[in-house]
Amino acid sequence: MRLGHIVVAADETEFSRNAIRTALDWADRADAQVTVLSVSQQRAMAHGSSPGSAVVTIERWLGHEVPEWHASSLRIVEAAGVPSIEIARFAERANADLLVLGRKPRSATSRRLLGDTADAVARRSGVPCLFVSEAEAAPDRLLAALDGTDRGLTVFRAAGGLAGALGAALDLVTVEPAAGDELGRLAGDVPNGRTERLARALGPSARALRVRRGAPVGEILREIDVGRARVLVLGYHRGGPPGLVEAGSVARQLVHRATCAVLTIPL
Repeated sequence: MRLGHIVVAADETEFSRNAIRTALDWADRADAQVTVLSVSQQRAMAHGSSPGSAVVTIERWLGHEVPEWHASSLRIVEAAGVPSIEIARFAERANADLLVLGRKPRSATSRRLLGDTADAVARRSGVPCLFVSEAEAAPDRLLAALDGTDRGLTVFRAAGGLAGALGAALDLVTVEPAAGDELGRLAGDVPNGRTERLARALGPSARALRVRRGAPVGEILREIDVGRARVLVLGYHRGGPPGLVEAGSVARQLVHRATCAVLTIPL
């Protein structure tokens, strides 16, 4: 995974400003270009029409916070349509390497029953998506969650590429199912066959692999806290409807519940 072009999906909220701040900081570390995309559902985009209110607000805010943005490698683009569709479509057509979105806090009930724009984009996007609640400086370490499958290795390779682009270290975690009353701490001492295969596939990088045993969501959240991870990298399956069908997926729960930023790798 290279990092030459970052797209930020933004509106007039503070969450979007944090997404822009994050993109600018990561772009500075990786020497990347940044495009801020604003999508309007109501406004018809006519040739020669004036910018929408969100674009005007973003431009004014950038002028105050990043006075030199006109001379930098940053541009603002406006589109009209269904946000989740247009955001994913633009990022792919613009050959973006990373798509950054603000993550709004939502109740557990609303997460189970409704799919928001962030969920919809993650399910549609062929571009890795970074979800942030706060402005996130470019991290010195990343934590990648692997499940031992070939798709998990796709996550590992993408996380490794991003770590290289940012000059960051990469930590790895995998979670094995608990067996009865077995102590979770034994997972690292007596790995199962799946974890042994994963370690062989990782080669020298297996030294950075932390093995946990128990429920995947809870154990990964604990690993985030223990290691004070600032970015969690995980795989996210594309397609499928939002809401109840996807509410129980490990990836979707982590996107909403992780205390750090979450980077989804499309699978």
